Amino acid sequence: MSMPPFSRIAVLSLLVSACAEDLGASLADGGESTADAAGDGGAQIEHVDDGEIVHTTVDATDATAWIHLDLETRAQVDVAEPQASDAWDLGFSRFNITINGGVSGAGGTEAIVIEGALLEDVNAVPDGAWVTDAADGDDDNDDPDTVFAQWYDYDFMTHVLSARPVVYVVRTVEGGHFAIAVDDYYDDAGSSGWMQLRWKAVDP
Repeated sequence: MSMPPFSRIAVLSLLVSACAEDLGASLADGGESTADAAGDGGAQIEHVDDGEIVHTTVDATDATAWIHLDLETRAQVDVAEPQASDAWDLGFSRFNITINGGVSGAGGTEAIVIEGALLEDVNAVPDGAWVTDAADGDDDNDDPDTVFAQWYDYDFMTHVLSARPVVYVVRTVEGGHFAIAVDDYYDDAGSSGWMQLRWKAVDP
């Protein structure tokens, strides 16, 4: 005997409800939905996970605005007064990158710069001098001497910026440690201001 239409609907509803409960239990047990797997990010920040390494793209195309990232939460944060805020770790505007320390912020963020290193080879905080963003020193410009200032080489013929082989181990406002490498400054179309990073947590 065939099942009445209303009975079929009732059974279907029960099945859908059971599937939803199973999915909810899976997420509660530590599973991740597709939306959650990439992290919070924000309007100008997008994350993609690749194992322990996070690939981040920052839309830093607006030279009049700073985009701020909290490394622990992976969230873009809106900061009215960056120099007085401890809500952020890294700031981006065009090719400029600041950390929340020294002349750039009150968060006490510092970094160790490892020249010629690969991100995959840095798994713990190395021996080295901790540095932070400083006031302009004895150089050819009037810009602050930021920790990330040497992330690129500049080609005077093509006016193209190329990422250098350098890893920055950053100690955040909260005391966490992350190794960071800058990969590119251009999107697939060749437009500038699209900062691309790879980074991961490292042992203190």
